[in-house]
Amino acid sequence: MNYQILAFIAIAFLFSCGTTELTEDNFTDIIEMKNPPVIELEESEFDFGTVIEGTEIRKTFRFENTGKGPLVIADINGSCGCTIAKNWSKQPILSGESGSVDIVFNTEGRVGSNTKFITITANTQPADTKIKLTGTVVGPDQN
Repeated sequence: MNYQILAFIAIAFLFSCGTTELTEDNFTDIIEMKNPPVIELEESEFDFGTVIEGTEIRKTFRFENTGKGPLVIADINGSCGCTIAKNWSKQPILSGESGSVDIVFNTEGRVGSNTKFITITANTQPADTKIKLTGTVVGPDQN
């Protein structure tokens, strides 16, 4: 009998440990949804021009929280594995404070016209803010 009760509790515990999707209802302990933070980028697009394949493009994007609540960045992702984000604040950015994110684009194997997007997911409305990188990559024999 004790094993049955223990098994029941274990099963109930396992089913209660699923992941919880962040929604406006359970995000309110991070911000007040009536006064959300606002991420304002100094620039949301960067044209790196024409570069030789193998060049690593590095760009720092700066932003400010112009909203009233603290800005919390959950994640920053590139549109492909060749574009990565580094060095952004993991701590809340208070109203009026600034932050930045470093973007690195590896041009190896990317000959041609390129458009890459970086998505900043934060506790803003809407949750996603996009940064756009554009430019052309040429082979070493085309310079």
